[in-house]
Amino acid sequence: MTGYTLRQLQYFTAAVEEGSVTSAARRLHVSAGSVSLALKDLESTLKVQLTLRRRGKGVTVTPAGRWVYEHARELLARSADIDSVARIVRGELAGPLRIGCFSTLSPWLFPRIVAHFVEHHPGVDVQISEGPSALLLERLRAGELDVVLVYRNHLTPGMASEEIVPVRVQIALAPSHRLAALDEIPLRELEDETAILLGLQPATAHVESILRSAGFEPKVRWRSTNVETIRSMVARGLGYTIIMGRPHGDFTYDGLPLAYRRIADDVEPNAIVIAYPEGTIPTATVRELIGFSQREFAREGMPMP
Repeated sequence: MTGYTLRQLQYFTAAVEEGSVTSAARRLHVSAGSVSLALKDLESTLKVQLTLRRRGKGVTVTPAGRWVYEHARELLARSADIDSVARIVRGELAGPLRIGCFSTLSPWLFPRIVAHFVEHHPGVDVQISEGPSALLLERLRAGELDVVLVYRNHLTPGMASEEIVPVRVQIALAPSHRLAALDEIPLRELEDETAILLGLQPATAHVESILRSAGFEPKVRWRSTNVETIRSMVARGLGYTIIMGRPHGDFTYDGLPLAYRRIADDVEPNAIVIAYPEGTIPTATVRELIGFSQREFAREGMPMP
């Protein structure tokens, strides 16, 4: 029987990776004394010196320590796998869930998704990635992500999807804007107005094609990849924007109000979807994500009357 513990191996690998006992303790949320004691006990059990620890010099790994470190990492990974298997056998959801999300959607969707899994399925390790739809879908296709949250019209061939919430583009204006007095705004009314648009494809091309379909070229003065920057600029009366979906509260980060108005023209309907590669069967964890998202966000995407 070996006398070392998994905790000693965990503390040892953290010390090696962080380069100091203090940094390892901070990462593990324990005291530096606990890490030092674990290293001492591990060396005593194995009867070999694993590290050189000098005040102000950090942790230096000996050749023997390097060999032990490589095997300790493998052993800890196997231990984590066994723990995940045990959770699954008990009927619990467990393991990593790698979610990609189009950048403009993540502030809306991610916090509540993560909170749900932390509270109800703590064995699931939710990992989040944000970025342009095309890049996320490529990563999904390559097996680097399990699912991607995007707009339906961003999907590429070879992707299956589950609809989460229908959405419709709408116009956002400062409440003092002349057009804010209307309940519905014909796109043609925007011809001479300054536009502030999202600078992320394919959203950029989609919005501009909607405006061109009304018979004019939009007067785009500013673009931003951050939707909150755009909302704040619009609230200051610097122009209008075309936005998909609607966050809770019609106020910007700096506390200014916004006015959302429906587009009077016929606009192609859209939806937020959870995408995964065609031909794959969603895991129990992915099915939980889909079910929760459909319940949580079902009534939030369409503009309020």
